[in-house]
Amino acid sequence: MIRERALTILAFAGALLLLHAILVMPSHPAGLSLARMIRPTWELPAIVLALALARGPWMRGLVVALALALVVLRAADLGSFLAFSRPFNPLLDLHLMVSGWALLSGSVGRGEALAMIAAVLVVLGALGLLLWLCLARVARTAFPWRGGVAALPLAVALVAMTVPGWFPLAVTPAVASQIARMSDGVADLAVFTAALDRAPERSPGFAALEGRDVILAFVESYGRSFVEDAEYAAVSRPRLAAVEARLAEAGWSARSAWLAAPTRGGQSWLSHATLLSGLWVDGQIRYDRLMVSFHPSLNRLFREAGWRTGAAMPAITLDWPEGAWYGYDVTLDAKGLDYRGQPFEWVTMPDQYTWTAMDRKLRGGAPAMIELALITSHAPWTPLPEIVPWEAVGDGAIFDGTRRKGGTPREVWSNPETIRSQYALALDYALEVMGQYIAREGRGALFVVLGDHQPAPLLTGQDASPDVPIHVISHDPRLLDRLPETLFGPGLVPGPDAPTLPMQDFRAILTTIYETPLASR
Repeated sequence: MIRERALTILAFAGALLLLHAILVMPSHPAGLSLARMIRPTWELPAIVLALALARGPWMRGLVVALALALVVLRAADLGSFLAFSRPFNPLLDLHLMVSGWALLSGSVGRGEALAMIAAVLVVLGALGLLLWLCLARVARTAFPWRGGVAALPLAVALVAMTVPGWFPLAVTPAVASQIARMSDGVADLAVFTAALDRAPERSPGFAALEGRDVILAFVESYGRSFVEDAEYAAVSRPRLAAVEARLAEAGWSARSAWLAAPTRGGQSWLSHATLLSGLWVDGQIRYDRLMVSFHPSLNRLFREAGWRTGAAMPAITLDWPEGAWYGYDVTLDAKGLDYRGQPFEWVTMPDQYTWTAMDRKLRGGAPAMIELALITSHAPWTPLPEIVPWEAVGDGAIFDGTRRKGGTPREVWSNPETIRSQYALALDYALEVMGQYIAREGRGALFVVLGDHQPAPLLTGQDASPDVPIHVISHDPRLLDRLPETLFGPGLVPGPDAPTLPMQDFRAILTTIYETPLASR
């Protein structure tokens, strides 16, 4: 009898500890503190009372199911803050599971990715089983004993309720905030739809750019932190200075500014849609609505003005119906770029090949407006390609698995310092290749090169701004002189005190400053 009671007490204590840990589990990195872990919650004594008074296993099953759901919800919030600096929204973010699987399996391999997912499911299942067994042990005791089990936490709850501010809620705010985010998403859709209806549908044209290619290049994870943070500036500032010098020697000039991106850490398509639509597209609901609208993209405006439009998208490996909204005459996805080399983990091909394939397949003949995504600087940032002689790039077969550097993703991601170091090297490569291509093969085009978003908070900190650099590069200084001087300064490093332009507003600049022809030299 004593042994049975001792086991029951241990089971009850274990159940209390598990439930308490689940209830106080943080949903934000800032909540990872001892103070949060030891704070009481009103839900715990309420759960204990319900279990003590209810008969049958249905209550235990309900408690276990809700506990596991809360763990998943909190973990999703925590992961979303670490990746995107925002909470998880079930209405918007479930589709990211597909992208997450592609990144994970492409980085560590399909087998290891499946093993990781299986391990998470096993841990979650073990947690639920342990909680069930502990609660079942308590439930098998006599009713008076089960009632007595609840006495202590109930007494604590009653006393705590008399102390203002000492007995916070745990579950209710988490659930309420998720419901509120979903409700806000629906309301935001109505606001965005109204903005679509008000948006202008036509542009007068781009007379100043007549006869020139216009190349819009998004550089993955190229954020303000890379330019200004001390640990990255040792890499970024010399590289930007070297690229600027190379461009100047080849007769090119540059102006740069800061743009505020609508996303951080991922979901690059939101930034593409924001800049090309001229509307703030900061969530999947807005993006999906935009994709089925008749609001013309910047690409379509150029096509209506006489340019051929094209896209080089090396990260697109599946069907991409959204491409129809952008209005490309030619869309080159990973398959269409005809790369014959080896991938670099998740990265399907190096930026140097993307530049050459874009040049070969989309430039030449009539003026073209081309959008391309440069993805070598996408996580996991390892291994990185070596820069090869441009005339040797060819079909990419030269990247046969030997021209790479850097450890495996597992090695790099075992230490935050190596992650940040490898991230800096990836952008160093991206900027160098960009500068080499423009200096060699620019051929009078107007280049707009910008970051799509800041990297994950793991590399920038939770309080980093959403700003990204944008560079407008031209062989004709008269085109750069039309940019607003208050925003765009000379060179490739934007001024630290320069105002930040919301990303969607750049489209309005581009569609107005080049309406009239250039004056004669």
